[in-house]
Amino acid sequence: MNNLLKTVVLKNISGGLLTVTVGKVRGLHLLAGESKLVSAGTLESPDVARLMKKGFLSVVESKPAPEDKKGKS
Repeated sequence: MNNLLKTVVLKNISGGLLTVTVGKVRGLHLLAGESKLVSAGTLESPDVARLMKKGFLSVVESKPAPEDKKGKS
């Protein structure tokens, strides 16, 4: 239960779009090279485990870098 309160960063290390099923009706979409902050319980999903084993997803220690905002400076 304590596992659900922690967060991890999932990174798509494949060359394309990944759609990951993390629940019965919930999906997660990751573009190539994209990182997303998710709950640690997400790692228990069979789909996430399968994609990590095949080398398409990885868990990254650091938080994703903020994207540059284009605008007036």
